Amino acid sequence: MISFPTLALALLGAVQTVESASAGCGKSPASSGTKSMTVNGKQRQYILQLPGNYDSNKAHRVVFGYHWRDGSMNDVAGGGFYGLLSLAGGSTIFVAPNGLNAGWANNGGEDITFTDQIVALLKNDLCVDEGQFFATGWSYGGSMSHSVACSRPNVFKAVSVIAGAQLSGCSGGNTPVAYLGIHGTADNVLGIGLGRQLRDKWMQTNGCVSKNAPEPSAGQQSDIKTTYSCSRAPVTWIAHGGGHVPDPSGTNGVKFAPGETWTFFNAAVSSDPSTSTPTTNPGTEPTNPTTCSPKWGQCGGREWTGLTCCQSGSTCRATNEWYSQCL
Repeated sequence: MISFPTLALALLGAVQTVESASAGCGKSPASSGTKSMTVNGKQRQYILQLPGNYDSNKAHRVVFGYHWRDGSMNDVAGGGFYGLLSLAGGSTIFVAPNGLNAGWANNGGEDITFTDQIVALLKNDLCVDEGQFFATGWSYGGSMSHSVACSRPNVFKAVSVIAGAQLSGCSGGNTPVAYLGIHGTADNVLGIGLGRQLRDKWMQTNGCVSKNAPEPSAGQQSDIKTTYSCSRAPVTWIAHGGGHVPDPSGTNGVKFAPGETWTFFNAAVSSDPSTSTPTTNPGTEPTNPTTCSPKWGQCGGREWTGLTCCQSGSTCRATNEWYSQCL
């Protein structure tokens, strides 16, 4: 017999799922490929990548990947959306917008308007989880990811900024958004001090306690992650010894940015009380199924010491030897 608390939690979860599903659920899906739209009288393009197993009745996560200066949407899509496509396990819709003049100057907020129009189309035409929009990018693309966090905190749950700076503006910026910053101490294009400025801005907005954040020496093949204690939204800072690159090598030459970004996005959702239930201490196996890892949360992988079961409606599936996810 199901207890009343368990039934109440199940009903609450069902209501939250319904509320987060977009108007596009149940509609015939658009196809993947290059799309065009007019924004402020200018033709703009973006690449839409749907999962191969896209289900119009399942609310999907959405990740925007913004390209670097002199890059393009084709570069982002061709690179697997900063390595996240292979980690998504069919859970995610990816978008690669194309900047004007191969960049993200965001003059008059036109790139934010472009993003707004894409978001509106996705919600109307596809089945997306409105509580799981994320953005990432390198260099100018990282700067644009920071900009959407400032301007659209009620749309984007979290951002991952790789070697970014204050280049695309920050309209607003007073509402907390989960922020991951990745930067190299040997960066000779956008020095690491510029990355620290963005980090410190979000530490203030997110109510974080300042603490020492050690960094590798320039040229050292190492990475050091600092996780701050924050009252409003998480902030994590990863410094590495490399230069201005989108896929830095850390300790033992491991490419860490995709895995850290994906884990951070998952944590931003699972730590939100409106989308998750309490969990037990890491390393313990819960007996109550409501305390398992939430949908899209990590549930296994080499050296993983956290929860290894999934909440009802999802199954733990291995993406690679290092990462298993509730899908």
